[in-house]
Amino acid sequence: MVEGPGATRNGKVVSSSAPLLNPCHAPLVGCTLIEAFTVGKEMFLIFNDTEDDNDASSDTAIRLHFGMNGSFRTRKVANLEQQPPSSSTPHWKQNDLKLYFENGINSGSYTVAEAWDTTVNYPVSASSARDKFTNLSSRDVCSVLFNAQNVFTSLRQLGSSLNISDALLNQEICPGVGNIIKIESLHRSTIDPRRMMGSIADIELRRLIRHARQYSMDWLKTGRAGTKLVYNQTVCGTCKGMTIKMQKIGGPSTDGNSNSNAISRVTFWCTACQPFNSTPLGSINGTMPSLTAGNQGTILGRNPTLFNRTQPQCPQHGHRATKLSRVRKEGANILRIFFTCKMKSCQYFHWADGTFPSCQCGKKTILRISKTKTSGGRWFLCCAGGGRGNNNNGCGHFTWATNDHLDILSTLLTPLL
Repeated sequence: MVEGPGATRNGKVVSSSAPLLNPCHAPLVGCTLIEAFTVGKEMFLIFNDTEDDNDASSDTAIRLHFGMNGSFRTRKVANLEQQPPSSSTPHWKQNDLKLYFENGINSGSYTVAEAWDTTVNYPVSASSARDKFTNLSSRDVCSVLFNAQNVFTSLRQLGSSLNISDALLNQEICPGVGNIIKIESLHRSTIDPRRMMGSIADIELRRLIRHARQYSMDWLKTGRAGTKLVYNQTVCGTCKGMTIKMQKIGGPSTDGNSNSNAISRVTFWCTACQPFNSTPLGSINGTMPSLTAGNQGTILGRNPTLFNRTQPQCPQHGHRATKLSRVRKEGANILRIFFTCKMKSCQYFHWADGTFPSCQCGKKTILRISKTKTSGGRWFLCCAGGGRGNNNNGCGHFTWATNDHLDILSTLLTPLL
């Protein structure tokens, strides 16, 4: 999942060498890359096709949006036909952009910039791209121009009618904040993700902005997301309780309180650390949606002492190196789960669905997790082909998973497997 820190790191890869590169790829042949910058989850490459870098009238831009799974990479090659090592190429992704840059005049070497699973827009107005950078940089969680007061004001003014989850993910309000940053900063701020902006006290909101900035900058510095206390967890990393719930939150609603352009996203929170108070201190409008802990999904954690089966483990590296994975490659076994070893050199493999029934198609059922409001966090078994109709070719099998199905998976089972 590409969020602001990943996009910013991608932008730095290009901007560090931007003044030296000349693209050798139509329709930009002869143009010079003069700028590369990021705004939130977007990256812009600005090109000029004249010798006068001060002539902005001829500037044009490429916009890259990395979405959920996008990636970006540069590599140096001796010639344009040289292929990258197979180990460095994400073969399961679609290549959406490839630009060749000459490293200086008659240098005989090139830099290749490539993007996979990325939305690419060209041509884009360079002036509009620069305006976006100017207008939003002070609210970008990864920008050196970040200003916490500007974010606070924008959340109060632009997000006043939104759910706090939608407000944080709105890229006009908080550029660069993605679902992981949202979930972890809300947890660290002890704010329930279902609350409306109007219920968030000033002191809570300022604490939330501080945590979102800190988590983002740590991610940017290390290249890896920080410790996930609740995201994709079954036990809270703060209170150590089995008190985590999950469901899709946000998106359009019938009450007019949500952003019609927002997307409902899977959200995790700890019911103990992030209590939903009906009348929180500092509520602005004094009203809150009627929500109770009892009807808002299923607690994810399961007591390990209840497991009554011996879990398969890697015979060479033991249970600590054993993990659960899911088949992603198209084929007869698509979406089935299996045990494997964390050590890349180890060949350990064992199917993990031996206790699962077969569907009417004659195939093993697939283990999935509910993400709805009423049953979020509850596991079920279904046909890999889905239901009948709507271009699905499955039999429509559906049953709730029981302890007999789940015990063997133990604590290796995570919600987003």
